[in-house]
Amino acid sequence: MSRPEPITAHRPKARSLRGLLVSLGLHGLLVVAACWIVFRQPPAAPKQEFVSHAVPGGRSGGPSAPHPIQRKPKVATPQRRLTSKSASATLALPPMKAMTPETGLAGLSGGQGKGSFGRGHGSFGGAGLGSGPGSRAGFVGRPVMGAFIRARRVAVYLDCSGSMRSYLPRVEAEIRKEFPDADVFRFDGARVVGLGDMVVYGRKFHGEAPKLREGPTQTVLEALTPAGKSVQAKVRTACEKGSLGAWMDRLLAEPYDALVVFSDFQDGVRLYESRKGEPKMVYSDSSYHKVGGVQKGQPRWQREWLEAFGKAPYGASPRLYLFTVQQEPQPFLQACVAASGGASTSVSWLKKSGRKAPP
Repeated sequence: MSRPEPITAHRPKARSLRGLLVSLGLHGLLVVAACWIVFRQPPAAPKQEFVSHAVPGGRSGGPSAPHPIQRKPKVATPQRRLTSKSASATLALPPMKAMTPETGLAGLSGGQGKGSFGRGHGSFGGAGLGSGPGSRAGFVGRPVMGAFIRARRVAVYLDCSGSMRSYLPRVEAEIRKEFPDADVFRFDGARVVGLGDMVVYGRKFHGEAPKLREGPTQTVLEALTPAGKSVQAKVRTACEKGSLGAWMDRLLAEPYDALVVFSDFQDGVRLYESRKGEPKMVYSDSSYHKVGGVQKGQPRWQREWLEAFGKAPYGASPRLYLFTVQQEPQPFLQACVAASGGASTSVSWLKKSGRKAPP
């Protein structure tokens, strides 16, 4: 039997220097690649600043929804400098907002109001005393003979018939105290006359007019504004014949904020119909000659007036203000006042000499 050969241990071969260098090179490349991947990404964009505000009155009583507001870049405004002659120093003041009639005090506070009398909307409580919303916000209510007239441009109709002339200087003075640029027109009487569906000598009038008393205008042209002089030239002939009715119908188309009428309202509203080619009176609530009792229905021109005056609270037509020295204005005129949001005021105190106008 032969002996088994002894087991001999084999040592691993020593690594060469070349392999070591290759291994170090590969690891170095991996480290460089990792650093490039990490640092090559661009930095995150800064978040845009926004301001949110809550809109009140959400649906179904839910929470208010935020809405982002983009801020406008500020524009540098040059400062005003006041220089004193007695000193070399210069005082720089920040710019000040100008107060205009449209904005009133709100122009100084940065808010424009759409206020009504006793109520205002805006950051300063509103700039006006108007009643109701509309594009004519900012009107300031001014007291005139016991009524507040909310307007900037005012047209005044003074009844210059014989029974009214003694009051006219006082009335015009009271109005001009608050509205120095008011256009004051003087025509005879305060008749409102309709023929069928038209106002006699109104904008749409044509045909044969009923026989009416006519009187020349006593308007003082020098006291009118340039716009008032233009209006006087357009309406003079019609109003000398058609009196208050023609004046109101035509001035509804002019850019006034308020129509003011002063009269004793004795002439009333008179309605005619064309019968056999001649106008015949079918209704009159005049103090001089009443006809027909109660008016039945409304002709088209009356409906158009009420519709037009109904737009006054929204700034699309003038308000109507009536001042009477004697009897109350006729029901139709009172309806126009109510539709416009104006006022009808008695100034019978003018008959008592020396009495001052109420505040």
